[in-house]
Amino acid sequence: MGNRPSDPNLVESGITIPFRLPGVEKNTAKPLEEAPETVESPEITPVEVSTASRSERNLSSAVLLAGHPDTIPYLSFDPDMLKAMYEQAKYLRRSDVKEKGASGIPKDDMLRTVELLQNVQLLDPNVLLTTFDFYKVNTDLKKDKVRMTGYYTPVIKASRVRTAEFPVPMYKRPDKDVPNRAAIEAGALEGRGMELAWLSSKKALANAQLQGNCLVEFPDGERQHFGFGGSVKGKGGRYVFFTPVDDQVLGCGFFPLTAGYSVAVDPRYIPIGSTLLAELPDIDPSGKLKGYTYRIIFAQDRGGAILTTKRMDLYCGIGQKGLQEARKINRYGRLWLMLPKEH
Repeated sequence: MGNRPSDPNLVESGITIPFRLPGVEKNTAKPLEEAPETVESPEITPVEVSTASRSERNLSSAVLLAGHPDTIPYLSFDPDMLKAMYEQAKYLRRSDVKEKGASGIPKDDMLRTVELLQNVQLLDPNVLLTTFDFYKVNTDLKKDKVRMTGYYTPVIKASRVRTAEFPVPMYKRPDKDVPNRAAIEAGALEGRGMELAWLSSKKALANAQLQGNCLVEFPDGERQHFGFGGSVKGKGGRYVFFTPVDDQVLGCGFFPLTAGYSVAVDPRYIPIGSTLLAELPDIDPSGKLKGYTYRIIFAQDRGGAILTTKRMDLYCGIGQKGLQEARKINRYGRLWLMLPKEH
């Protein structure tokens, strides 16, 4: 979302994370098979670190490779990062979250990672190295690069009823007898009461389906968020449905997304609730790669186009600003999973 947290417990001066955790409590382009060489960012003065790891966790070696990043820069907190961390902790305290996630990653370790982050001042690289174990995400691409893209929430004008100006239906998914895309586009869902809104064009619908969410604006000025409501594959390709959500964009239907910090992953390999260090491509206005920036991000969403570990999708916000930010991200970088250090 990119909005500053409205909860007064989340806003406090200084850089220490201002919330206390209980003690234990769409874009569909195919990734390339080889990524470009890393370009070191001239703005970062990193600390050189060893690639050795002392971790003995029983994690999937097909997905996670034990070892520190070759460089870690100084990082800093901002209010949006705090908001993303707060939502991450709330999610991981839920009783319906599995005790062990994908690739053998324990829920308790994911929660403990967020707990430990609250005590790291200025995200000093030396403190990060003594506090966390790092695992590079294995992608089988050159240098284990990950294709990094951005997605956003388009604002789409729509009608509650079909009109000449708004003839294209946006559907929720039926509970049974779900037709394929070709059948839907031929009218198979007409008369079944599945319409959520009517859009002006198939192009507007396709963009909402590509992003996996949208903010619909009705003629009377009222707005409604719709999130990913499932999909169906078959004749005609993949068709994405929608579902109404609260007044915030929700990742996986669980918790609000935060622009610049919430990332969509394939939860078969990287579980929702994971904390990641990302090497993000730094793109200038002309589209040229200047170097890389580093940021701690949070796995809080999934996407139909995010398959295997070769791709991640960073949420960039709402409307035109979100679109502009999303367009800046379409290059390769690296990802490391962060977990509490094993002593």
